[in-house]
Amino acid sequence: MAHAYSTSARIEASADVVWQVLSDVERMPSWTSAMTRVTLLGPERAIVVGSRVEIDQPGLPTATWEVDGLTEGQGFSWSSSGTPGVRTGIAHRVTPLRGVGPDGGAGQDGGAACEVTFAVARSGMLAGLTDLAQAPRARELVDAELADLKAEAELRARDKG
Repeated sequence: MAHAYSTSARIEASADVVWQVLSDVERMPSWTSAMTRVTLLGPERAIVVGSRVEIDQPGLPTATWEVDGLTEGQGFSWSSSGTPGVRTGIAHRVTPLRGVGPDGGAGQDGGAACEVTFAVARSGMLAGLTDLAQAPRARELVDAELADLKAEAELRARDKG
């Protein structure tokens, strides 16, 4: 049985701006309190399918994630089996809302707004126990990351304008 959590937010910045922020994973700790360290473990300096990424988050054990899906400009997913008996996957999706801004017009950067969704799923024999122990903190961190992404992307969009 899979244990899942999903959250979305409308961001008043173009999908391009949001993607620039989100896909530069090693810089995540500079704009979100949800991550204290993000390190790409291979020669790639950007995420690609197969990239391995080590992440430290407050209140959770260090985990190594592998990028298992990527659509440039639209989203990526990664998964980790750092906890025995549990596989955790997180999908990050950026969906443009063309021609939609705060007042029904163009977004703050003269482009479109977008919706961003983070979806987390845990599976495996011990997923239920892991959810009991870690899910509340993990959800707090996912929610904080999305709120911080919104703030950073909207700031960058305003600065471009």
